[in-house]
Amino acid sequence: MPAHRLALNGRRARPALLAAAGAAFVAAALLCAAAAAGRVSAQDRQSPLTRAPDGHPLVLTFQEDFHSFAPGKVWRTTYGDGGDAGLGKRTLGSNGEQQVYVDPAFGAQIGAPGLNPFNRRNGVLEITAEPTPPALAGKVGGLRYTSGLITSQPSFSQRYGYFEVRARLPRGKGLWPAIWMLPADQTWPPEIDIMESIGNPGEVYLSTHSKVAPARSIKVSVPPEAFHTYAVAWDPQQIVWYVDGREATRQATPADMNKPMFLLLNLAVGGNWPGTPDASTSFPARMSIEYVRAYRFAQAGGR
Repeated sequence: MPAHRLALNGRRARPALLAAAGAAFVAAALLCAAAAAGRVSAQDRQSPLTRAPDGHPLVLTFQEDFHSFAPGKVWRTTYGDGGDAGLGKRTLGSNGEQQVYVDPAFGAQIGAPGLNPFNRRNGVLEITAEPTPPALAGKVGGLRYTSGLITSQPSFSQRYGYFEVRARLPRGKGLWPAIWMLPADQTWPPEIDIMESIGNPGEVYLSTHSKVAPARSIKVSVPPEAFHTYAVAWDPQQIVWYVDGREATRQATPADMNKPMFLLLNLAVGGNWPGTPDASTSFPARMSIEYVRAYRFAQAGGR
C-alpha cells in the first residue's frame, strides 16, 4: 500500500481531550464573551490582515474569497496528489466515515453529471452533504452520503505562518466539519486541526497529531449558527489557536511539525467519533465558507 494511503487512513482518530477541564472552561468563557467583537462588518471581514491578533506583522501569501469556484488548479476535491481519484481518495474508511466526496467530474464518471456538493451563494462557498441517491449506492461502494472536500494541495503549502478561515458550521448528529492541515510531502502525522466539530456548531475542537508528542485537543464553546473566524499561528516554537481574533489555546510546536503543509476543508458524515446520523439530523446539511487566507510572518525567523 502506498505510503500516502497509509498516512491518510491513519489520521483523525477521535482526539484525546488532554486539556484540563478548567482551561477548557476559561477558553469557552472568553470566546462566548468575545462573540460580539467577532461580528465585524462585511467590509472588515473581507479585508486581509496586516497584523496577527498578537500584533506581529503579516504578509498575505494565499487568498480565496470564493468570487468563483471550480475544482482544478487551486483546489483539489480528493485526498492525495491527484494521481488517483478513485473511491479510496474520497473517504477515510479507517475513521468509519459514511460519506463519499464527490465533484462534477466524478459524477459524470458514474453517470450522475449533476452530482455537485459545491455551491456559491452571495460570495460564500457551501459544501453540502446529503443522502446518496439509491441508484448510485452501488457505484460509490455503498457509502450512504455524498459530500465535499477541498484541499489547497495543488496550489499552496507553507511552513509556518498565520492561517485563517471564516466559516459557519452545520448542526446534526453525525456531521463532522473540519478545517485542517497536512504535510505537502503526503506523510502523516503531523497534522494541525484548526477546527473540528461533531454535530454541535456551538462546540469546536482544536487539535494536533504528532509522531513525537501525544495527541492534544481542547474543546471550546462558540455561539452556534453563526460565522466565526478560526485561525492558527504556527512557528518553530509554538502553535496558537484563535477564534474570532481571541486566543483560545496554545502549545509548543512538536519537533516533527516543521515541514510545509497545505489546507483542507471538508464536511464528513458519520464515523467512529461523531457517530451515525439519526432522525434528528436534517439533510441537506451545509458547511459555509466565506474565505480562506494564509500569511507568512513578516519578520525573519517567525514572530
